[in-house]
Amino acid sequence: MMREGPRVEIFKDGKHMVISGSGASKKLYLATDPRGLFEAPVVTRRRSSAFQKGSTYQGKSYDQRDITFGVHLKGETPEEWQSLHNEWHSMWDYENDPWDLDSTLTKLSITTPTAGTRSLWLALSDTVPSEYEHAPHLTRSSLEKMAVVADQPLYFEDAYENTPVDYFETSSAGTSEGWVTISNPCDQPMWLQWVVTRGVWTLPDYSWVGKKHQRIPGGEHANRKITLPGLGDVEGGARVTLYRDKLQVRDLFGTNLAGRMNGIAFLHRVPPKTPETNLPVKVEAAPAGGGRVEVYCQRRWSHPWLNG
Repeated sequence: MMREGPRVEIFKDGKHMVISGSGASKKLYLATDPRGLFEAPVVTRRRSSAFQKGSTYQGKSYDQRDITFGVHLKGETPEEWQSLHNEWHSMWDYENDPWDLDSTLTKLSITTPTAGTRSLWLALSDTVPSEYEHAPHLTRSSLEKMAVVADQPLYFEDAYENTPVDYFETSSAGTSEGWVTISNPCDQPMWLQWVVTRGVWTLPDYSWVGKKHQRIPGGEHANRKITLPGLGDVEGGARVTLYRDKLQVRDLFGTNLAGRMNGIAFLHRVPPKTPETNLPVKVEAAPAGGGRVEVYCQRRWSHPWLNG
């Protein structure tokens, strides 16, 4: 009995195609030998002094993920082939549609039984000239070669992108304390993200130590906590985002709150393979009705199914 491989899906502005695995069409499907879908594009840095034997490791970085692949189109009639051709190429662009505020890049998702679904956002990269030995309208088939790029090269999981993994909520005014539970099963470090309501919130920013699957808060900042500026009706609350390309602390209307942080910033990532850990949170001066803090753990993977 033939076993199916990973399910590969393409999403674009409400449209959806399965190009490999369960549910794939026999008329539009992934060709063999895709390149760039699997291992992440890592570049290491090393330095050698004049008389050094060998080199010294200086770190690593992740380049954009360049992917090349092909899809087979097979129609019953010239008109059907042309329809498949139009449908496929409508799923791709070099950028978001600047006139459509809801436009997205193309999402490629790969699903396996053990790893679940992991995805990349893709855009067209370089033009790959069409090379047809015979007119495809006559043969009613073609191999469409693609060159695409993931500017953010790490796979993500949709379920964790915009949904909190845990929250603490109180209905009491004044001061309340509680816990949220986080974990990082991925092979990449994780930047926690927080959303808080009105009040004066204190959030953890711990450093971590320990072997994989046994990480615990420890080291230089094992008990580091940061108190946010007071948040009222003007701010509505705050978002804390540790990604370096975004404002770290802003109110719910998008105003930068860095000027009220007294030079203090969140520093620490949650290391790969961190088990479930309870983190303390505290709110003071909560208004009538209480307050709520949500923690987000966006997952990033270097590979569509390896767990590291």
